[in-house]
Amino acid sequence: MTITKHWIYNDNEDIVLTQLKGLVASNPYVELISDEKVVFNPHSDTSKKITVISGGGAGHEPLHGGYVGENLLDAAVSGHIFASPSTKQIMAAIKKKSNKSKGTIIVVKNYTGDVLHFGLVAERAKSEGYQVELVAVSDDVAVGRQQNKMVGRRGIAGTAIVHKVLGAAGAAAEGAELKAVAELGHTVNENLVTLAASLDRTSVPGKAEQDIEFNANDEVELGLGIHNEPGTKLKPIPTLDNLIKDMLHKLLSSEDKDRHYVDFEAEDEYVLLVNNIGGTSSFELYAITEHVLENLPLRNKPKRVLVSDFVTSFNSPGFSITLLNLTNIDKKKIGYTSKDVLRFLDTPTNAPGWKPKSYDFKDWDNQSDRIVESPMKHQSLLTSNLNVDAKSFEEHLKNGLDNLLKEEPKITHYDTLVGDGDCGETLAAGANSILKALKDNSQFKDHLSDPVATLSQITEFVEDSMGGTSGGIYSIFLTALVQNLKTVDKVDNEVVANAFHKALHDGLFKYTKARVGGRTLVDTLQPFVDTFKDTKDLAKAVDAARKGCEETKNLEASFGRASYVDKKEFEAEGGIPDPGAVGLLALIEGFTR
Repeated sequence: MTITKHWIYNDNEDIVLTQLKGLVASNPYVELISDEKVVFNPHSDTSKKITVISGGGAGHEPLHGGYVGENLLDAAVSGHIFASPSTKQIMAAIKKKSNKSKGTIIVVKNYTGDVLHFGLVAERAKSEGYQVELVAVSDDVAVGRQQNKMVGRRGIAGTAIVHKVLGAAGAAAEGAELKAVAELGHTVNENLVTLAASLDRTSVPGKAEQDIEFNANDEVELGLGIHNEPGTKLKPIPTLDNLIKDMLHKLLSSEDKDRHYVDFEAEDEYVLLVNNIGGTSSFELYAITEHVLENLPLRNKPKRVLVSDFVTSFNSPGFSITLLNLTNIDKKKIGYTSKDVLRFLDTPTNAPGWKPKSYDFKDWDNQSDRIVESPMKHQSLLTSNLNVDAKSFEEHLKNGLDNLLKEEPKITHYDTLVGDGDCGETLAAGANSILKALKDNSQFKDHLSDPVATLSQITEFVEDSMGGTSGGIYSIFLTALVQNLKTVDKVDNEVVANAFHKALHDGLFKYTKARVGGRTLVDTLQPFVDTFKDTKDLAKAVDAARKGCEETKNLEASFGRASYVDKKEFEAEGGIPDPGAVGLLALIEGFTR
């Protein structure tokens, strides 16, 4: 499922250095020691603050260089892809940004290479008179105590929280001691739990595809590591809610003693972080966040909800859930409270990798329901004194909608060839919303004898259920038709024909340049309306609509996405009619039977 193609790099190019140069070029606040791949903040006054330095392998951007900035990291060191930087690189960062009097905190993810290299540098720096404390982040619950007794849990998305808290704490710590801030880091880490899920492994630039064991299309991997370390494969893929419930159970439950690292009580205060592992769209990530919130078993709402790409693994199509228990921090009584942690998370930064916007405490404390009712909900129904046979109208309306749904596969097929493939689905969504109202909506059924009320409500259903150009055209035409019917005192062929004509020429045509010959649904609509106006004969109008629709096989598209399609595509299967014109014709033919 993962996209395995990458942009071409020169064979001899140092890709890590190239991306660091691109980062620095786009961020005038930082500088780069290119020989050592160290991004640093030249503006931070280390004589007044505790320095925070981090680093590790590349491939997890914005970690680590993207977190260099005010109230966050003072320097970040990058190794090769998925590999720890050397001690020489790390020492360069220490010498560039550390102050011997205030001290330095080194934050690393709990991987063997990172802990060894950064730990060795910490000891060497101490021998040279630097004050250094090391905080290793280990928040992954996918790794049990028995699974890796030597190294322990891995550091993943929770690393971003530790960076932000310690970065802001270090900047604010004019009077604080180094060990106190380091203890804050250890305490935050001790109360972090993270679990990841991904549809597939990541694809690494420069690594042969055959060297990566990708998942099948019906598999998801739970507990997959950010370096493609294997997790547990679930097959078939569970529903999102079931997957999230499973993840939250593993994060919060004390049943699995091997993987139960942090105690959570139902009333505890906490922070929620939802992380994009790399290949998940923002659209999906926010939807995932809402599903996480809906399934959280804790009674309180999270004190903060942080959503972004914090710690990634190239293009891995996954997400992770991180929970930080704030109540436990208060119980530890380390000199910093949960309010301090929240204040540090809220502290503004110009580091480009920290994307959550900083809001005031009072904004977060206002935890009332922010999902409000639409002012349109109680809008009065538009009615008239016109009267038609409700039973007959309902029968004709159902015939038209059913005929449209019957033709939907054909419409979708046509639109797949000459459009973007969604025309049939869009029309079906509108048809199904009206049919559902005919079945379930008593107000709608009660007003079928009033064409103004009926068409007004149908317009609302269309607006709510149909997107794109088709939805807009249908809504405008129906709205204009309602306005014209409001002014008449009877319903017959002449009145309806005139209302249709005005709705098209004085209504819809004000907002679109589509006309007969443009290969749109207007090629069906305009002949129907104009013929009906001229002859008052419904059968002749339907025949004109049919001929107009058929003629679209020979027309060149002038509007919409079809206008960008190669002309040869329209010649397939003996000529492809416009899908929108076919859909409207199906509706007209069904309604007029």
